[in-house]
Amino acid sequence: MKKIAIVLVTLLIISVNLNAQENSITGKWLLTKVEAAGNIEEVYSEVIFKDDGYVEMEGRVFGNWVYKKKGKTVTIESEMIKEFAGERKISKLNENEMVLSGSEMKLFFKKMDQKTIETENKNSKLEGLWKVSVEDVDKILRFKLPDSFISLEKMDGAEFTSKGTWMYNSKEKSLIVMTSDDELRGLNTVVKITDTELELENKGNNINATKAEQKDIKVERPTFSDDDFYNENGDYKYEADLEKLPWKDFAKLIEYLSNINKLVYEFSALVEETESFDTKKLTANVRGSMNEGIYMDNIFVGFDTASLPENSEMPVAMHNWNNKLYPFESYTFRVLGEEEITSAAGTFNCTVIEAIGDDYENLKLWMINDKPGLLAKVIKDQPGDYGFYQVFELVEIELRD
Repeated sequence: MKKIAIVLVTLLIISVNLNAQENSITGKWLLTKVEAAGNIEEVYSEVIFKDDGYVEMEGRVFGNWVYKKKGKTVTIESEMIKEFAGERKISKLNENEMVLSGSEMKLFFKKMDQKTIETENKNSKLEGLWKVSVEDVDKILRFKLPDSFISLEKMDGAEFTSKGTWMYNSKEKSLIVMTSDDELRGLNTVVKITDTELELENKGNNINATKAEQKDIKVERPTFSDDDFYNENGDYKYEADLEKLPWKDFAKLIEYLSNINKLVYEFSALVEETESFDTKKLTANVRGSMNEGIYMDNIFVGFDTASLPENSEMPVAMHNWNNKLYPFESYTFRVLGEEEITSAAGTFNCTVIEAIGDDYENLKLWMINDKPGLLAKVIKDQPGDYGFYQVFELVEIELRD
């Protein structure tokens, strides 16, 4: 009886040890590097050995894994990533590290602790939008808590989006980004980080970025189309709305604008897929007189003379008799009513307009009733894959001396 008890206890201990070994493998790991044929390649990919036998890399299941007690090996079966398939010996395994050694390839892992990652990321100062300084490229990085990452890059009319996750390490002053963006993928040394500046070093290249000013703006997308302005016979439905516009006296508009030197607007552009806005101030110079007419920098294109793209001229909006929604040249519009709106420039009573823009974007305009030619607010929205959502708010009116 005593011998049977000893055997049962021994079997129980073996079973516990085997389960402990397998449970030590189960979980989330960071594959830091791969050694093959004497060469070492840094990888930095998230790998999850799931307790149901599946193995996952960066959110995608790519095979199965099996722990074999005999020989203490891990076998990965995968048709998707054949380089990882095969049986490998566990040459190192503890609460922080795991090394799997095969005849052709050696895999190095570090244990990922989600709680630690979230705490480190929260205290890193990285959360938010960063504008990267790259010539001829408009690039924005977004670090979102607890650990999601997006890189948006616009160049020569093309747009590229890279998603992934990030991990900050305060002790090592490092940032690991798991993404398809080659410039940031892998291990980054944090050279400098403040509330407004970021400098990273990745594979010998320096990446400099500045914190993008963000504003909590409610997205109110105009839900109309060109068809809404015409009846079933193709006739325009809002001819009578012309009389509802507040600026009908051409001479008064010219007289009022001729006393203005500059208009400053806060321009906020929605950064797609981030639910955040990139905000900056734009200045429109106003020139002219009753005799010469009025010329205003058309900052509603999204830039001003200070941020003028290279080899570009600042577009100018000139007022004429037919331009009823100055500085916009839209003839398809309707009046919604009146609304009081407050901005940094003051509180204004406005007539609210919905219109179709030159490029068939949806426009919503707040025309200040007693200040002909001044818009308190503008929303430009162009839905679709290559669309945009922009908000302009009047923040300053500078009069001439």
